[in-house]
Amino acid sequence: MVGRLLGWLLVGLALMCFGADAMAMLERGTFGLLGLGELWAALDANSLTAVGDAIAGHTLPELWNPGLTTVLRVPGLLLFGVLGVLLLVLFRKRERRDRLFAS
Repeated sequence: MVGRLLGWLLVGLALMCFGADAMAMLERGTFGLLGLGELWAALDANSLTAVGDAIAGHTLPELWNPGLTTVLRVPGLLLFGVLGVLLLVLFRKRERRDRLFAS
């Protein structure tokens, strides 16, 4: 049940990313999917830079760049959509087979 709920939440996030991509496409006039970093920066750019500074300053700098910055370039629609559908398929309701032998 938790897996299906998480799957539906990720599909919902994918749909929100699709809406953000559509709005960005209307503004720019060209097709392109927004990466996670662009979506995060649109929501709160200060927190993105603060997290980047904290990770680079308190851990290995290579963990932030190129490690997590590569992940932040992945389109949110694809990441959330694929993970959500994968969870929905893995945790789908299955037919119960109560009988050992079919009549």
